[in-house]
Amino acid sequence: MPSVPNSGPAAPPPPVWDATPSGTVPARYAGFWLRAVAALIDGIALIIVWEILSFFIPRPTDLTPPAPDSGLEVQLAYFRALLDSPAPTLSALVTAVVSWAYFAFQETSKAQATLGKRVLGIRVSTQDGGRLSLGAATLRTWPMYLHNIAWLVSGWLNFVVLFLAFIACIAVAFSSRKQGLHDKMAGALLTRN
Repeated sequence: MPSVPNSGPAAPPPPVWDATPSGTVPARYAGFWLRAVAALIDGIALIIVWEILSFFIPRPTDLTPPAPDSGLEVQLAYFRALLDSPAPTLSALVTAVVSWAYFAFQETSKAQATLGKRVLGIRVSTQDGGRLSLGAATLRTWPMYLHNIAWLVSGWLNFVVLFLAFIACIAVAFSSRKQGLHDKMAGALLTRN
């Protein structure tokens, strides 16, 4: 049987395509627990701000709390009067505005992160690594402030918004890019250094 002459060097192996340009490091997404710790730090910072602002929010002065041993009807009447006063409405509005401003303005800043995210090396960005617009940051942070506005409309609407916010945040644990529903709505990614 005749042998086949060697026609030259062997062909190179086929390229392997992994969709990652050469020389780049794959993104490290901020996972659920890391984001939960950042949220805890941000919550502490917001509590401090809210406590300072609460000195400037008027409180109902004409309502005397009922005695602890007073009847249920007396206590319910007190809470109804408290809720009908303008103080809870103003407090809910201030809380919503402060929460929105805290998250939206810090995440659109040069740091692209709130205080809690900075401490843990998390950065909020668009899909291509740029800064979020104020509109996108407002959309991304709705779980943090929208329930306060919903409370002004109705208690059951507050419950619905809180439930949806919980689902949006839990989705981070089940996403390959660690995005919650609110992140996907805004086109945002949270990466870590």
